[in-house]
Amino acid sequence: MADSFTPNGLTVATNSELVAQLKSDFQAIYGNDINLNQNSPDGQLLNIFAQAGTDVRELLMQIYNSFDPDNASGRLLDERCALNNVFRKSGTFTTVEMTIVTDRTVTLDGVNENYNDPDATGFTVQDDAGTQFVLANTQTLVAGTHTNILFRAKDIGQVETTAGTITTPVTIVLGVISVNNPTAGTTGTNEETDSKLKIRRRQSVSVGSSGYLNGLQAALAQLDGVNDVLVYENCTNTTDANGIPPHCIWAVVEGGSSADIGDTIYRRRSAGCDMRGNVTYTILTPSSQNFVAKWDVPIVQPLYIKFDIQKISTSATFDLTKIVDYMEDNLSFTIGDGADTSNVTTTAQAAINTYGGGGVALNVLISGGGSSSVSISGTGITAATVSNPTFQAKVSDTAGTYVFSYHGGDWELNGDDVLLSDYGISVTGEPDNNDSVTVVWTASTWVEYIAPAIATKLSLVSITPTVL
Repeated sequence: MADSFTPNGLTVATNSELVAQLKSDFQAIYGNDINLNQNSPDGQLLNIFAQAGTDVRELLMQIYNSFDPDNASGRLLDERCALNNVFRKSGTFTTVEMTIVTDRTVTLDGVNENYNDPDATGFTVQDDAGTQFVLANTQTLVAGTHTNILFRAKDIGQVETTAGTITTPVTIVLGVISVNNPTAGTTGTNEETDSKLKIRRRQSVSVGSSGYLNGLQAALAQLDGVNDVLVYENCTNTTDANGIPPHCIWAVVEGGSSADIGDTIYRRRSAGCDMRGNVTYTILTPSSQNFVAKWDVPIVQPLYIKFDIQKISTSATFDLTKIVDYMEDNLSFTIGDGADTSNVTTTAQAAINTYGGGGVALNVLISGGGSSSVSISGTGITAATVSNPTFQAKVSDTAGTYVFSYHGGDWELNGDDVLLSDYGISVTGEPDNNDSVTVVWTASTWVEYIAPAIATKLSLVSITPTVL
């Protein structure tokens, strides 16, 4: 097949076609008795020429295909999306409010106007794992205890924090007695991936839509900080199967500021249409009336993935970290999506092929994670909650009954001192001696399909590949 560029698109010769053409050309020059076997010098030279031609054609085809934003990646995708006035969302910093105790007046330097510069320096603290946080704004503190002092993570992206773990000053300042974070911070976001940017670009073409629903959803998707959005509608006279009242919309929005979301709903919703949601924002209209915008945030459903890698080459080696990173970047789920192993298997195989090949993804299974029930006893604590993903990771998803007892100022599990925060357990009230928290853990069920759920978004927690 000859190379051609016609109204029907770009067509290029395959490697086998180039080899056949080169063989014909060599024979025309040197005669039909020339030895072009794979192990002959001329045969090897011919294949070098053919591969060089194939590489150029593959690059040309990649450039051609990248004119379709759905086939572009990286910088080229940014350029294509810019034509629709859509730009990749940068990551954000995790923030946490700290308590600082000083015994004299001190001035602590913050990053100030360089807040968004990852290389900015200032008074720095770190948690038990060595993750560092930098003071947001310069503070002058007198002797005493100072609360609600804002710090941001040194690195941009999803940096997780746990209450009571940021206790070590990195920047030593005379007069600073202690630092601590009484609560967990607000987790930042990673830079928008190619797959998520492609979804948002496709939604963006509805911004100017004459249909209210698509126009509202597209407008919400373009707001700063909004990671995902889905707007449901019930245009019937009765409450529908999703629980949406008659003639009502239900916006489910992940991220973004309440002011931006409320204003967009006010400007974009259909006149007279009711709204559903537990999150509200009040806007004073030009006619001096209060408009109350309503929406909800998605329910987060953890997603776990595991699979085996079967070697098909005895010399094959696998960089599992890069395979996992590739899958995390290329598996994306929007609000209301389900999950199935066919898509995960395709992505896992692509990750293996990208980093050297030599293996096949097998036995792919997914799970929504285990579940817990919690109870308390004693006279001090009044309630307890459990973060299932944290607890699951800590106990390696092993089913059982875990009894945490408070003795002599410490929590214990099976006679060993533990921190409840390591298990994702939070309690209300001050514990008394012999108080206890009992967690009954049910291990994960591994399946091939997780059905879509209303107003729910799958959140990838872990990917576990095992080389057979």
